[in-house]
Amino acid sequence: MSEIALETWGEHEALILKPPRSPLSIPPPRPRTAVLFPRREGFYTELGGFLPEVRLRFETYGRLSRLRDNAVLVFHALTGSAHLAGTYDEATFQSLSPLEKAFGPQGWWDSLVGPGRILDPALYYVISANHLGSCYGSTGPLSLDPRTGRPYAKEFPPLTIRDLARAQARLLDHLGVEKAIVIGGSLGGMVALEFALMYPERVKKLVVLAAPARHGPWARAFNHLSRQAILLDPEYHDGHPAPKGMALARGIAMMSYRAPKGFETRWGQEPEKGETYLDYQGEKFLKRFHAESYLVLSRAMDTHDVGRGRGGVEEALKRLKNLPSLFVGIDTDLLYPAEEVRQVARLSGGRYREIRSPHGHDAFLIETDQVEAILDSFLP
Repeated sequence: MSEIALETWGEHEALILKPPRSPLSIPPPRPRTAVLFPRREGFYTELGGFLPEVRLRFETYGRLSRLRDNAVLVFHALTGSAHLAGTYDEATFQSLSPLEKAFGPQGWWDSLVGPGRILDPALYYVISANHLGSCYGSTGPLSLDPRTGRPYAKEFPPLTIRDLARAQARLLDHLGVEKAIVIGGSLGGMVALEFALMYPERVKKLVVLAAPARHGPWARAFNHLSRQAILLDPEYHDGHPAPKGMALARGIAMMSYRAPKGFETRWGQEPEKGETYLDYQGEKFLKRFHAESYLVLSRAMDTHDVGRGRGGVEEALKRLKNLPSLFVGIDTDLLYPAEEVRQVARLSGGRYREIRSPHGHDAFLIETDQVEAILDSFLP
């Protein structure tokens, strides 16, 4: 196991175990925002809500080829952002929102995107967008409702994973991309799986990391406890954007993202430091995420069921039989056990590979050397 070198901002506060194989990096990225569903059209959500306008915050790396056949669309996890790779220059960083600044200047999967890396912008046109409902520049509870001029806040309509996929499909339209390799982990893996089922003609290859076909009772229970930590906090009901209950919500979530062996490795001699670590992560989370977005996106995760309206999970996954697909489980994942991911691969006729790590669910962000080797055997 690689030695832990440092800990950085990013989705799940992932550990950086070692530098990327290539020391070269991409130029400082420039985040952009696109209006994908304008006011003359609007966006009707699957559950009957309506958004007069939808914008997505996104970044791209590399160039779309003349044949438009080199796009890779990457979906982030629950509290991730469009900032997939690279390091912002000072001017760009200072132009960001406070929450984006708190997320940090470095991309959350930086070690996999760059010259000589598995997602090399010289070969691929890599796209990453902030999910609908989030708080990093895409339309979400923080956005102004054009009808009132005030933030949506608690009035933001509930979303489903299919809503998130539909918004990202429109982004491909905006960028002139007809077909892409689709990659996602955790929540992003759920979106990737739904995207492939909704738009099979737009997917060249599918990669799903650490995500199931259905958000079952075990995973939903963790989400429920995290939401209750927020909803039972009087600060939340007083309109505080980061009630202290969010710190507890983050701690509960972190326990599902990690695994006992990883805690033992780090804090076996000083177990109280594991508790301090969770408190520390919770306090950091208050600075970089918004309560309403957490509630909206975690509830969207609970709607995830590829079999809904498709005759059940098994019938739904049969639709992927002719699509090249790769499903990656993690041997110590407590949140979405490897067997759940293995079953998706079996039912869809896809390949299955497994990350071995003491770090649990977060391993798809931590063990980037393993992820790179797995993707290298599957991507063109």
